[in-house]
Amino acid sequence: MLRFVSGLLAVLGLTQALAAQSSNTLVVLIGGPASGKTTQARILQQELGMATISVEDLIAHNRQAFQKFARPEIEGVEPRLDPVLNRLVSEQLRRINRSKGVILDGYPASKEQGDHLTSLVAQFGFSAPIVLQLHLDDVEARKRFAKENSHEDVEQGLKDYHRELDFAKTYFPEANIHEIDAAKPAAEVAKEIRRVLAPVK
Repeated sequence: MLRFVSGLLAVLGLTQALAAQSSNTLVVLIGGPASGKTTQARILQQELGMATISVEDLIAHNRQAFQKFARPEIEGVEPRLDPVLNRLVSEQLRRINRSKGVILDGYPASKEQGDHLTSLVAQFGFSAPIVLQLHLDDVEARKRFAKENSHEDVEQGLKDYHRELDFAKTYFPEANIHEIDAAKPAAEVAKEIRRVLAPVK
């Protein structure tokens, strides 16, 4: 009986979230390496129909558009902070199906990008962005990441994550930032995210 009730509550939670989703919903997903961002974005896409725009994908598919790759002689250029992302995100928003809402993974990561996002919110009729922070402490992130990736990769990932989080805390209203415990199993993290999104109108 308890299992049935738990299952029913889970279905009701998903139903409420589905009913609440609309083209106005904009989620900014923040999380360090091994925090499960890709997994949770995929779950939101599968269960709620939300479209995802990933900065990593934009960089990978448009390498020559970035200063670091187009002009190798320029050192110290971080693709995640390159102004060209503003154009690429805008173009992607025009292409994708926004009817069930949009997830931004890795954007914005600077004030310039944040200001551009403000203009995009107005242009596409989004409501105030909901920031989901998948929190995983650095020690646990290193443990998880070490199983499949190099030490250098995880350190760069942590650096990017802390920069994006610091920016989000100064740019977005505190009420719009929701910390999710990413140390929990993926299914529990997904339930918490659905709980956050369910009241969205």
